Amino acid sequence: MRGLIVEFSKANSIGSKSAGEIAAYLEAIGDMDAAARFLKLGAQSQAISVRFFTNDHWAYSGAQFGFIPTGSPGNSTEIAIDPATSVSADETLKGKAVKITLDRFYVHNYPGTGRHQIVCEFAGKNQAGPKSEELRFALKTTATDRSSAPLLSMPIFVDVNVGDDGLSFEGRTINVKSEGMETLVEALDSSAFKNGLALLTTSQPALTPFVQLAKGAVKAIEKQGNNKEVFSFSLGLDFSKTVTSAKLRLGSYVVVQTNETQWDWNNFAYNSQSGAVVAKADPTMPVELNYLIFGVTESGSVKSTG
Repeated sequence: MRGLIVEFSKANSIGSKSAGEIAAYLEAIGDMDAAARFLKLGAQSQAISVRFFTNDHWAYSGAQFGFIPTGSPGNSTEIAIDPATSVSADETLKGKAVKITLDRFYVHNYPGTGRHQIVCEFAGKNQAGPKSEELRFALKTTATDRSSAPLLSMPIFVDVNVGDDGLSFEGRTINVKSEGMETLVEALDSSAFKNGLALLTTSQPALTPFVQLAKGAVKAIEKQGNNKEVFSFSLGLDFSKTVTSAKLRLGSYVVVQTNETQWDWNNFAYNSQSGAVVAKADPTMPVELNYLIFGVTESGSVKSTG
């Protein structure tokens, strides 16, 4: 898959640090109960990757990717979620423009207490004719534990061109806990950052300054001591026939933050009434993990790949 931005890495996430480093961070932001759990874990010399987290799901550094197809659910409120690797690619999307939206961001728990201030950053590539352009977009939001961030169908990339190799994008979330970040964080709430990164049918000289502005603002936020990356993922969507790659088609992609290796999407569903990913065993309750849902829809314009 061409074009993944390797800058986003789970090695930067707080969950990839040692138990002692995590405990020190939690103490610095006033989450003493969680700090005590990680101090105990460190004293026992256990690896952070063990299935330990019953209260600290933000420390998972892995991900599972699912797909929700387009179309009406009929009379059912529960819609099946397929593995993103099991669906068939839509070859008709080659050369067309699509829109990527953040449709839901569910926070089961995040580091710290009370209301969390979170910055989400997304990166990718746009193939504008023979040139490849870097895409980067950031937004800020808030959420408390066991709630969804107050956003719905938030545009990220609008009119991004789909090449013959498909498309790819990356995302990450940053927990903002340092004082004095108000100006930078509020900049991400300005009109320039509210409507997604809209692309034209040709290469845009004006795109580079915007991309650098978004990149610089997020880097400045991240450099402050108590602001930490919580989660990052890379999602490449192609047209291959392999059983191991995620395929591109119109619909919604679910990205769950988890270290679970025996994951089975048959145990989960999307509740169309609540807009939540739920366990089939208890469809009234959201799954007890952090997750994001991205929509991929076709834009009105058609773009040339020549």
